[in-house]
Amino acid sequence: MTSDWDDTLLWYAKAVGVLQQRPITDRTSWRFLAAIHGFDQDLWTQAGYLQPHETLPAEAETAIYWDQCQHATWFFLPWHRGYLASFEQIVRDAIVQLGGPKDWALPYWNYNEAAKCLQMPPCFAAKTLPDGVTPNPLYVERRYGPDSDGKVLLEADKIGLDCLQNRFFEGGKNGHPPGFGGTQTGFNDDNQGIAGDLESRPHNVVHREVGGNGMTASGEHVGGLMADSDTAALDPIFWLHHANIDRLWQVWLDINPDHQNPDKPEWYNGPPSLGRAFIVPTVSGEPWKFKVGEVLDTLSPKLDYRYDIQASVEPRVPVLRQRLTRLGLATEQLRQFSDVEAAMANDQNSELIGANRAPLDLVGNSVQTTVVLDKQGTQKLFTSLKANTLAATFTPPDRVFLNLENIRGKRDSILLEVYINLPQDADPAQHPELRAGVLALFGMRRASRTDLGHGGQGISQVFEITDIIDNLHLGGITSADQLNVRFISREPVRLEDQVTVARVSLTRLGD
Repeated sequence: MTSDWDDTLLWYAKAVGVLQQRPITDRTSWRFLAAIHGFDQDLWTQAGYLQPHETLPAEAETAIYWDQCQHATWFFLPWHRGYLASFEQIVRDAIVQLGGPKDWALPYWNYNEAAKCLQMPPCFAAKTLPDGVTPNPLYVERRYGPDSDGKVLLEADKIGLDCLQNRFFEGGKNGHPPGFGGTQTGFNDDNQGIAGDLESRPHNVVHREVGGNGMTASGEHVGGLMADSDTAALDPIFWLHHANIDRLWQVWLDINPDHQNPDKPEWYNGPPSLGRAFIVPTVSGEPWKFKVGEVLDTLSPKLDYRYDIQASVEPRVPVLRQRLTRLGLATEQLRQFSDVEAAMANDQNSELIGANRAPLDLVGNSVQTTVVLDKQGTQKLFTSLKANTLAATFTPPDRVFLNLENIRGKRDSILLEVYINLPQDADPAQHPELRAGVLALFGMRRASRTDLGHGGQGISQVFEITDIIDNLHLGGITSADQLNVRFISREPVRLEDQVTVARVSLTRLGD
């Protein structure tokens, strides 16, 4: 993307314009393809993407194709890859029909590459094509950005790539740990599992930061298209964002030979035969029903692409591993430690060691709750940390996870930073070592609806906080009866958003 209007993006804009002219009943139309990800008739009508009495596809058709997006599941990455392949091929066909290149490929927005990449490609903010007259199909009004001013400039510290340090694709039981690619579920379009770390960040965060919050002419608060899973794919930047997420999956595989996709038939042959299938349209509009195993090789005939840039960002080294290195463990010893750590990562045994006492309402810019800790479980945790301070054993210490359970609400376009034991009057920006994670509530509104398959259970998030607890231990804390967990939002969460966290808890994973 060497200029505001790189040729690849100009052809993309022209093809989007073609797809936007097709009726929603056409499987290769812009809106039909967007509805495969998610569809909400009221939201689409409010945003001007559906006329009140417009004819929709037959219910039998929408039941097969629409509302398929796989979130908070180990199918998140492969399903989106098949979805991207369908979209790319349909767009390329439109480009060829316009006289464009036959080898056109969907570009990716590499927002993690450098500071200059944090800004959305400028052509998406232009109201016209380069001729200065033709309306730009890439321009979207409901794209408000992080500061609700229409300027999309991402924040590097919120879209980091710590996810690349995950050793395993699949998350553990109840998300302990979440894994790189998510926890095992069946067909999942209502966020019933625990999102993998790549999905949580940068994926969810970028969705929220691009969409942001805005206001209609009548004074009604609205979220941007990208901030809600039922409208996200209507924004042309959605596809470049997901191309980058797909690339980061390949990056994760390439940077470490230990990084492998799940070797389980339940994943490889997924989704399960009982229930809905993964199905997308081809260029002709005919269906393509695919399994996970069919989209793992990007050079296969069905996909036929590769990425020109693989990795330029090194994953963060966990504090514990840095500490053991400083204490003098040799390379072979660290390797043995890593092997034991790897075996432990798949341990399905975990122990709840603390929770707050009541559901939490998130309102305003800062809300804090206290997690009361179980004395016996906490003592086991600190004992394991003390043993590793001596670096005389290859047994990994306990791992600690913060669980934010059943988060419900009516607005997805909310971003929170979660801190552990942040001093009351401290500037959060000065204490990155206490930040447990960045929480973008993408998918919350849909998951809170009681009329859908998830039954209104909301979304749940798991953050590993082993490093934070280890740092507290190194600072002299050898026992604790409580931890303070604070949620901080730059834009205040409104009372009418009705955002609640059913429980905030702590889990220990260890012997």
